[in-house]
Amino acid sequence: MKISYKQFFSKRELPQTSIFLIMGKPYHLQNEIQFRLESKLNKEGWVTHNIVIDSDYDINLLRDNFESLSIFKEKKLFVLNIVSTSIPKNLSDYLINVNFPDDIKVIIKIGPQNSSFKKNKFFKMLDEKGCIIEIFELKGETLLSWVKQKFHKNKITYSRDNFDRLIDKNEGNTSSISQELYKMSLLNISDISLYFDYLQKEYKYNEYDLIDCILDRNLDKSLKILGYLKSIKSPEIFILFLLNSELKKIYYISNNLLPEPYIPSYKKNIYNTFANSCDNNVLSDIIEFCYSIDKSIKTGVTDISIWHQLEIMISCFILSKSPNFFLESKVESNEH
Repeated sequence: MKISYKQFFSKRELPQTSIFLIMGKPYHLQNEIQFRLESKLNKEGWVTHNIVIDSDYDINLLRDNFESLSIFKEKKLFVLNIVSTSIPKNLSDYLINVNFPDDIKVIIKIGPQNSSFKKNKFFKMLDEKGCIIEIFELKGETLLSWVKQKFHKNKITYSRDNFDRLIDKNEGNTSSISQELYKMSLLNISDISLYFDYLQKEYKYNEYDLIDCILDRNLDKSLKILGYLKSIKSPEIFILFLLNSELKKIYYISNNLLPEPYIPSYKKNIYNTFANSCDNNVLSDIIEFCYSIDKSIKTGVTDISIWHQLEIMISCFILSKSPNFFLESKVESNEH
């Protein structure tokens, strides 16, 4: 059976099947479906087991999990996160032929697939015996309903004008809208009119201006905007979240990795130009540095300046230099 995102959430009960395929993007909508499936099944006593599947995954590991007996008769829910571009053949062959016992369910998550995938035996088996939920960017009434639910969940009030303004500002992209709502939650915004009428109108720059300047490789202005964001007490964790997202986009583009990150069509040339001038080893170092800053924020480390760390990270990103270049230079100057 094939159902849409809207159909899945319109039904109170889950489809009665042992195997689900969540396919497509954006990935945060995939996660919403997975969360609902897991939540309902966990309440019924199913225990989740997450498995990452790449192109050379050893199918015997999954077979052992399926066929192992538990003295507690545990009901197992396997979530198979496919990180390769397509489902490995050994996995699809195995799942086509396996007879699922009553105590096993499977959720498969994978990115968008080409038309030939929908003609193969595995997809036909899922259509006949399982449940296929294909994800696309939301539009029309489905998008409006989704945004309303997010406002309600985050306890944010809104007028119709500001509701439409949020959608227009983000061009209907649910990933961008989610980031805006995340920022509002960090700032404890309970009314979207405050967000637009005060934060956006009175503020000279916002975090997205910072991202645009970084992509333009304008170091002086980027650091100026960062200093301004510090002065208005913009959340460091949100700035880091955006920087990390941009780093990963550039890294994926630079290495031709899949799934391709979402980038608006009018910005693709900017991202491609930036990615082509980056060194992969440097990008990896900056991503690791990003993780260390995130850890410092979450653990409440007080003997370092998070804002200074963000300055270093942005400088490295724009100049395509490893953080070690700046950190070692600082050590040398201190020694002298």
